Amino acid sequence: FKVIGVLTSAALIGSMSVASADSKSDYKAAIESWKANTKAAQSTYKSAVTAYKASKKSFAASKKSIVEKFKADAAALKARTDTAIASATTEEAKTALIAAAKTEKAALISARDAAIAALTQVGNAPTKPVKEAKPSKPAKASSNS
Repeated sequence: FKVIGVLTSAALIGSMSVASADSKSDYKAAIESWKANTKAAQSTYKSAVTAYKASKKSFAASKKSIVEKFKADAAALKARTDTAIASATTEEAKTALIAAAKTEKAALISARDAAIAALTQVGNAPTKPVKEAKPSKPAKASSNS
């Protein structure tokens, strides 16, 4: 019976060492996987932020050029209207010029608004990736002597 008891004890201790080694390698694999997943999520997020910023910058530049064109056209309209009103001799002619200028300005505003609406809108800012919980270390096997 002593031989069987010694062999059984040796088998249990040997299996504990193997189980401990397995749990360590499983833990290392889990950590590597966690690191890879975290790195991939951060990389994807960083790319999305870069694309978002570029899109936002492009939208702002396009909108700025539309607004600048509108301002230039509106200033030219005002200058033409002021010159025409100054050379008009009757009140009816001045009133007609003012009405025509208001109509033309409304068309300019409508064209500006349509051009801005036609721009590709910037989507929502990307959200930060949710941090995965780091794998916990395996419990150490206690040896009872």
